[in-house]
Amino acid sequence: MTKPKATTPFVIGLIAGAFIISVLGFANDWVVTAGLNETQVKDASINAQAAVCVSLAEAHLKVTKNTVSLEGYQGTANKARDDLARTFAVALPGEKTAKSIVITACARGLNKAKV
Repeated sequence: MTKPKATTPFVIGLIAGAFIISVLGFANDWVVTAGLNETQVKDASINAQAAVCVSLAEAHLKVTKNTVSLEGYQGTANKARDDLARTFAVALPGEKTAKSIVITACARGLNKAKV
């Protein structure tokens, strides 16, 4: 069986188009790779743990009617945020203590919080 003469340009265009779409897909992050997906899941887990920590710390401050200033980067505010974050950061099952990155994210969240 022979192919018609006019099919050669279409085959070349099909191959070139597939190549160009592949390059554009990877260059513009249209393709989700396993490494990127793993990083996003890890970030989401850290952010969720930090949000729980911030909520627990804010609730504690409201119940105790504590008026400590958590905003800014002065020594006292920074120490107060870090202490609250260490106290209320939740360790996941199987871990003895909360991860330091969760504590840091919680402290950052407390800096933005208006209690």
